[in-house]
Amino acid sequence: MNTTTLAKWGNGQGVRLSKETMERAGLHVGDSLEVSAENGVITLVPAKKRYIDIPDYRQLFKDYAGPMPIEDGFAAVPTGRESI
Repeated sequence: MNTTTLAKWGNGQGVRLSKETMERAGLHVGDSLEVSAENGVITLVPAKKRYIDIPDYRQLFKDYAGPMPIEDGFAAVPTGRESI
C-alpha cells in the first residue's frame, strides 16, 4: 500500500498517484474517474468509456446503384486570396 498527500491544486485539491499505482489500476493520464465518499472512505473508479462506432462509408454505399455525384465546380473557383 502506498501513501500520498492531499495537496492544494489551483482552487481545489489534488492527489498524486504513483506510476506503480496507475499501472496496477490500468489507468492513464487523462482517464476519467468516478469519485464517491462515504463514511470517511474515498473511492476512485474508472468511469465507463463510451465507444462510438462509426461505420465505413464505403460499406454503407457498396450496393448503391444511383447516379454518381459530380463536381459542381464550386470548389475549384478561387473566391479570395487563397493560393492556387
